[in-house]
Amino acid sequence: MKKRGRLAALLLLALALLGGCMSEIEERAGVDLAAMPIAAPVAAPQEDGWTDGTMTAALYFLDEQGERLLPVTREIAVPGGELPAQAALRALLGGPLEGEAAWWPELGNVQAEAWLELSGGIATVNLPGRARALTPQMLYALRLAIAATLTELPDVSYVNVLVGGREEGVDLGATLPAGTLSRVTDPDVASQYRRASELAQDGGCTRLATLFFPAPGGAFVLPSVRGVQLASTSAIDVLYTLLTELGRSDAQAMENVPAPMDYIVEMPEIVRAQDGATRAIELRFSQELLGALEAAGLSRDAYMAMLTDTLMGFVPGVDGLQVEIGGERVTAPEGGEPFAQGLAARGDYLSWTGAPATLYAPGAREGTLKSVRAVLPQASQRSPRARLAGLMALEGAQRALPQGVTEADVLAVYVRGDNAAVDLSPAFAQALSALTPQQERAAVYAMVNTLTEDDGIREATFFFGGEQVEALAGGLEMRGSFARDPGMVVDESGSMGVL
Repeated sequence: MKKRGRLAALLLLALALLGGCMSEIEERAGVDLAAMPIAAPVAAPQEDGWTDGTMTAALYFLDEQGERLLPVTREIAVPGGELPAQAALRALLGGPLEGEAAWWPELGNVQAEAWLELSGGIATVNLPGRARALTPQMLYALRLAIAATLTELPDVSYVNVLVGGREEGVDLGATLPAGTLSRVTDPDVASQYRRASELAQDGGCTRLATLFFPAPGGAFVLPSVRGVQLASTSAIDVLYTLLTELGRSDAQAMENVPAPMDYIVEMPEIVRAQDGATRAIELRFSQELLGALEAAGLSRDAYMAMLTDTLMGFVPGVDGLQVEIGGERVTAPEGGEPFAQGLAARGDYLSWTGAPATLYAPGAREGTLKSVRAVLPQASQRSPRARLAGLMALEGAQRALPQGVTEADVLAVYVRGDNAAVDLSPAFAQALSALTPQQERAAVYAMVNTLTEDDGIREATFFFGGEQVEALAGGLEMRGSFARDPGMVVDESGSMGVL
């Protein structure tokens, strides 16, 4: 009780002293922010661009026997706006540098010919056809090295490795799909290869497969990884399994996608062309498929992209698809060039791959934001302009920006370091000025939060006609730069935007 009494007395004394100090504080006049110089941290952009950067990456090469993965940490260049995964892949395929205790098979200038897709954490790498000259075990070692390298990055969870646009089997007969690889934890390539090429007693196996489904709106297809059980490794059984899986719903796909097996008029086959070397998946659909596609609001090209990307990425050793609908052969994408050798191949529908993106729309309560899932072109998913264009495409209750502004009002966007400098048109400034202060704040931070969803961008600076302005609708000081405001984002379930 004595300690409590002393503490109480000291507290009363402190309050009395503090009260005396408070009475002597003089109130200062408010500061007029308009009179203060606030400099932009970057200059107004004249064109779209992105400064080059670097990153530290763990590259997984091989030992001289090609039996173990050997990590090498290296600082690598990341050209402006390029996906970090693309930069890491290029560095890996270039092989070890002098002084790095590792080995890589000689395949020529493979890094210049390989391409990479990345969508929703799922990477697909395509190596040139000459990689088929490697033994199955060495090719599998390259797959593991690529998967180990890419899954070290925070935005990659799964990796597919194709050769010449198709899946190569892991066994000597090239009939057993490698499937989709996840994070590699065992550096022993030899033991991993033995496990991957073994079959169950009934001749079947389980694999991860990447399937592609049309996204809501039907403008893109999105990948989805799913575990599949193969009853056997015969190519026709693998094909049937994949076609059946495509008829099962997927959380991120558009609704009412016609199930392929529901419209097959002759059982699918794998046939050889007259040259005896080319192998094709032959699919014949009824005329009713066209009506089902129209009812679902889905184009023929979107359906072909779904079939081609899925089947060519998992069924081993086929060179393309022969597809008939209602007795008529599909010979080219709508309005595009005819298929090489008359077969639909993986490269014919690359532009159809989309990538999920998070945009920000007004929340239910004024002055708040909610996240909205949308789909952007895979090739331009890092582009700040593409993100702003996606934001402008949102409509109805999801519309974050003033009506009437379009991508043409984005005069230039240039990323310098971690700052995105955005030059908007004077018409855009007028449209913002017509909003209420709360609406203006939501619109500006919708842009800021959308731009800073990219890990390389931390703040945004806005110009209008090449100049910074002090205020528009009166809700914000527009000079200087803006950092992300996560406090404005409310927990509302986002829906997939149709762009």
